[in-house]
Amino acid sequence: MKEILRLTLSIGLVCLVGGAALAYVNAKTEAPRQAAADRTLADSLKLVLPPETASTAQAPSVDGVDFYDAKDSTGQTIARAAVGTSRLGFGGELKVLVGLTPDNRVLGVMVTEHSETPGLGTKATDRKAQKSLWDVLAGKATDDAFPPNAYLDAFAGRPATGFSLGGDSQGQTVQAISGATISCKAVLDAVNAVCCAAHTIEGR
Repeated sequence: MKEILRLTLSIGLVCLVGGAALAYVNAKTEAPRQAAADRTLADSLKLVLPPETASTAQAPSVDGVDFYDAKDSTGQTIARAAVGTSRLGFGGELKVLVGLTPDNRVLGVMVTEHSETPGLGTKATDRKAQKSLWDVLAGKATDDAFPPNAYLDAFAGRPATGFSLGGDSQGQTVQAISGATISCKAVLDAVNAVCCAAHTIEGR
C-alpha cells in the first residue's frame, strides 16, 4: 500500500513540475510568437493589397471573418483584406487571406494556413515559383513573393458575390484541380465566407 502511495506521489510530482515548466515556457514565448505572427500577417497583407498601401489597420470582424483596412499615404481607405476560414480541408482547418477593392472585387487570394496533402492538395493552396535549372544557372531565377497559382488566381478580378466549382473558370465559377477537389472546395468555402461577410458590410 505504501509503495502504491509513494508511486502515486512521485508521478503526481513529475506531472506538477512538468506542467509548471510548460506553463512557464509558454508564458515566456507568447510575446515573441505573437510578434512573429504579426510580422507574417503584415507581409501577407502586402501581397493581396494595392502597392500604394501605406498602412493597414484591423477593422471590426463580421461573422467570424477578420477585416483589415488598407490606407494610402493620405489616410484614404483604398482597399481591405479579410481572413476566411474553412473546416472542409482534407487535413482540417484552412485559412485564406483575400484582398478586396472598395467595390468588393477580389484583388488576390492566398492560403495562409493549411494541412493539405503535399503534391496533391497543395496544388490548390500553395504559391510556389517554378524555377528551371537553366534559369538558376543563367542567373535569371528571381524570388517571387506572390508566384502564380491557376486555381487561386481564378478568383482575382471577379465580384466578391460568392463562387462555385464548375468545369471552367467563367462568371462566378472556378475550375477545380484534378486530384485536389477536396482542397479546392475548402479554399472556395473560405473565400465564400469572406464574400458573405463583405456583402454584410456592404448592406449596412
